[in-house]
Amino acid sequence: MKIYYNLENLCCDSAVALGYFDGLHLGHQKVISKAAKYKKYGLTPVVFTFSENPKCILKHTDEKRIYSQDKKERKIKNLGVEILYIVDFLSVYNLSPQKFVEEILLKKLGAKLLTCGFNYHFGKGGKADANDLKNIAEKYSIKTEIIKPVLYEEEPISSTRIRNALSSNNVNSVKNMLGI
Repeated sequence: MKIYYNLENLCCDSAVALGYFDGLHLGHQKVISKAAKYKKYGLTPVVFTFSENPKCILKHTDEKRIYSQDKKERKIKNLGVEILYIVDFLSVYNLSPQKFVEEILLKKLGAKLLTCGFNYHFGKGGKADANDLKNIAEKYSIKTEIIKPVLYEEEPISSTRIRNALSSNNVNSVKNMLGI
């Protein structure tokens, strides 16, 4: 797997999974695996993520990582990803949703297909959501697949739930939500 830490131009058509993917829980795995499945249609599987949690940057907080960066990269590779972009959030956070899709996803990454979670937000101020992404991308003939929440004990799996389970020493719940 090739890793880029800046916005290098990709010279192939791609299927791009979007998200921060802290912890790579079962929901994250579904988003990434969905993009990776498009390799059979000639699209290069790509993950576009950030070096730091966007929420922490915007809210000036700190959050303990579930996985180290190295482990996160290994897990992403094992899901069939060929190219991983780990960029500085501040390099794109001021882009409008339209510009993010046009300048980054289309022109830089050659996206033909996007996958994201149901709760994905992007663009300046995080004001655009997954449905906005789908509508904007459609204008550029980019297909978008929004992945529904993956449930554990009848509630959506999230990194916050995993952190809470870790702090409560609920190892079984953590393992089940991470799929390990």
